[in-house]
Amino acid sequence: MGMMQMAGAQTLHERITEPGLPRIVAWMLIGIAEVLATSYLFEINAVGDPTRNPIYYATSLVRLLLIATPFFAFLVWPRRQGIVETWARFQATHNWTRALAFNLALFAMLAAASVYITHEAAQRGAPPWELLPPFLALVAATGLSILRIDVPLRALAEIAWSERWAVLISLAAGILVTLASNEVIAIFWPVLADATLSISGAIVSLVMPSVVVDPIERSLGTNSFKVIVDQSCSGYEGLALVTGFVSIYLWTFRKSLRFPAAFLLYPLGLSAIWLLNSVRIAVLTLIGANLSPQIAAQGFHSQAGWMAFLLVSIGLTLLSRKLNLMAVRPTTGTIARVRSRAEIFVLPFIALMAGTMLAQMLAPYDRAAYVIKAGLVAAVLLSLRRYLVPAVERTSWLAVAAGGAIGLAWIVSDPGAGQPHGMGDWLLSLGPGLAFLWLAVRGIGTIVLVPIAEELAFRGYLYRRFIARDFESVPAMQISWLGLVVSSVLFGVLHERWLAGSLAGVIFALVMIRTGRVRDAIVAHAIANAMIFAWALAFRQWSLL
Repeated sequence: MGMMQMAGAQTLHERITEPGLPRIVAWMLIGIAEVLATSYLFEINAVGDPTRNPIYYATSLVRLLLIATPFFAFLVWPRRQGIVETWARFQATHNWTRALAFNLALFAMLAAASVYITHEAAQRGAPPWELLPPFLALVAATGLSILRIDVPLRALAEIAWSERWAVLISLAAGILVTLASNEVIAIFWPVLADATLSISGAIVSLVMPSVVVDPIERSLGTNSFKVIVDQSCSGYEGLALVTGFVSIYLWTFRKSLRFPAAFLLYPLGLSAIWLLNSVRIAVLTLIGANLSPQIAAQGFHSQAGWMAFLLVSIGLTLLSRKLNLMAVRPTTGTIARVRSRAEIFVLPFIALMAGTMLAQMLAPYDRAAYVIKAGLVAAVLLSLRRYLVPAVERTSWLAVAAGGAIGLAWIVSDPGAGQPHGMGDWLLSLGPGLAFLWLAVRGIGTIVLVPIAEELAFRGYLYRRFIARDFESVPAMQISWLGLVVSSVLFGVLHERWLAGSLAGVIFALVMIRTGRVRDAIVAHAIANAMIFAWALAFRQWSLL
């Protein structure tokens, strides 16, 4: 680590990794989590002229800043050493815990305001225009408080003033690119849409020769089901996402990749995502025309695009190694060992997320598709069983008590208690036999599979990964406030009740820290889920599931 080295002799890499980088990563993750949670809670449908809507200007400003950021990074890169030194100087004396508490307080207010405005918009049938300006002011204050978690705002002001010309040029470039991109999209999306329609129609015709392709309306399908390939289906969003992913990947691993050969990932990725978009439209048409219009419109349509992006992203990462694009290929030693052990901790959670997405693709039959999710997680855990079977030890009473307390709190605070829920009617429609089998699978998944997959990922891996790269060398009893906060917030975001989920994540982590065993966090999680499942079953409180 070079801890004996004099500060003046430290390299730029050392300055941003000891100890500031984990805090910067945590700061970014907290910001992302709060943005995702707010976007989930806030929803209004504004019709008419968008220029009358304050949200339009707020989102335009955010888009402009996102575009300007890489321009700013490019302009100041030769002077990055001084910027990092300024950042580190302020960061070293900054009270981040107080700033985090202030941010969480503001975010709680923002979450409550988001829910209230969404409710008001639904009740009125129109956006509550008078509430939007103060809401946007609260959004801005929360955004500034996120920035303030890692360094005081005066540090950002000092950096911005010292690089004021770079800031102005970047903002100007952002404005120009925003205006130009709108024009480019307006010009080229019809070209992309026409090409997508042709390829999708050709694919569908191989299976269903009776398909009708209308180039004027840009539609394909049958009399009973038709897909219109509009701007959102043309594929330009996928092209933009893959371009961004490849750019970040090339920059992050620039020391390990062979250039210019690595630039081959651009045409490969862009071709793959565009062709997969055409396949997505074709499969959407086939599902809607021959299987279920509901699955096509409600499930597959919303999830298949993200699945395609994930497939291309993972595929490009693997392909960069297969095509010998890596100049440095570490296969032995600590890095390879840590990577292989990390996969053991993370793979069950990846299976859980993949199963969730597959089930959602089958909406409105996603409840029945829970067996897919449970089956995937069970298969991965069985394949890893020789690595995961723990030594036989007595379960800590702390784990039992903590799990019971979380389960009870989750039941008592259920916002859907006493309200009608469709799951009860759905179970009745299955009949006694199928309902019993589904509940058995759901119980195994809820009580056994999900706790193992989530605790291995969040407490076993992520919490300790914030402490050291070789995470398994970190004792489970070691305290890291950074790891505790970030792993718990990310765990909470996975749940519809994100705040309660985050608090539960904190308690599971504290159980692990107190007992020194990840298995006790799993036990606590399993007991909490068992209580919730049993209560839902006994009192027909299906909103808990």
